[in-house]
Amino acid sequence: MIPVSLALRNFLSYGEDAPTLDFTGFQIACVTGRNGHGKSALFDAMTWALWGEARKASSDRKPDEGLLRIGATDLRVEFVFDLDGQRFRVCRAFRKTARSGSSSLELQVFDPSTDRYRTLSESGSIRKTQTRIDNLIRISYNTFVNSAFILQGRVDEFTRRSPSDRKAILSDILELSRYDALGVRAREHAR
Repeated sequence: MIPVSLALRNFLSYGEDAPTLDFTGFQIACVTGRNGHGKSALFDAMTWALWGEARKASSDRKPDEGLLRIGATDLRVEFVFDLDGQRFRVCRAFRKTARSGSSSLELQVFDPSTDRYRTLSESGSIRKTQTRIDNLIRISYNTFVNSAFILQGRVDEFTRRSPSDRKAILSDILELSRYDALGVRAREHAR
């Protein structure tokens, strides 16, 4: 996956008018700055857009309301990335309501013939759309934060896991399930 752009609205320290971050102008980047200036928030925004997960208090089931900028009632993240020669856009939003909150999720693919994005989302189903995203990017949030992205203050996340959890994470990273599927197909073919 190659990041293309990231747009935030009312996400943690980023307010209504946060400029879109365009990744196309560089091959590698180093994000630096003082504590509390929103560096980690950029990475949290990407993981929240893709998996609906980001930093959260241990008592929170979902991070949504905790990611909302203080004083705001809704947040939105739009993450555009290239994968396998195609461009995708994931838009995730959360709106605080009187009782709890409502979320929305959209997955889109860019269609060069129309020069527009078309939806790949399952109509009205965040869970089914999330499954499509998971299948598309072929990595879970758990695997991502234990391999490619070290969460702030949790550098030992992988080593604190049980041996079976570490094995499952490594299996997921190496996509060993593909070999299991190939083995099943080979046995069927042999029969």
